[in-house]
Amino acid sequence: MKKLLLISFLILILAACSKEDEPFLIILTNEVPAQKDKKKTFFTKPPKQMRHCTPCHKFENGGKNHIGPNINDIVGKKVGQAKNFRYSKAFAEGEWIWTRENIRLIISRGTGAATEVVKILSGDPNAKTNMKFYGASDSDAEIILDYLETLK
Repeated sequence: MKKLLLISFLILILAACSKEDEPFLIILTNEVPAQKDKKKTFFTKPPKQMRHCTPCHKFENGGKNHIGPNINDIVGKKVGQAKNFRYSKAFAEGEWIWTRENIRLIISRGTGAATEVVKILSGDPNAKTNMKFYGASDSDAEIILDYLETLK
C-alpha cells in the first residue's frame, strides 16, 4: 500500500510539473518490451553521450567495477547483479528489471535525482543510492539507451 501511495504521489508531482501541451506518462514495468520497427543503431565506440556515465561506470565486456558497477549487458537484467560490487540496500534487495523504461527513469533529467527514482522502483520511501546523477537530456538518454542495448 505504501508503494502504491508513494508512486501515486510522485506521479501527481511529476504531472503537475509537466508542460500542459505535452502528454505525461510514466511506465514502470518488469517486462522487456519487443522492439518495434526501430532502426538498429550500430556503434564502433561509445557515443559521446556516455560521458554522463563513464566517471562512475565501466561497460566493457568482463570489465571491472569502478565507483559504480560495470553496466555491460545490463538491459533486461535484474538490479544488483554485478559481481564483486557492494550495492546499496535498495539495489542489493531490489526486485526490478533494468528495462529500457526503468533505465530511462534513472538517467533522464526530467525524472529527478537518481535517489528519488530508486525510491519509486524499490517501493521504499527511505531507499538511498550513492549515485549522484541528476539526469541526461531526453535526446542524450535515448542515445545512451540505444548504446546500452548493444552491449552483450
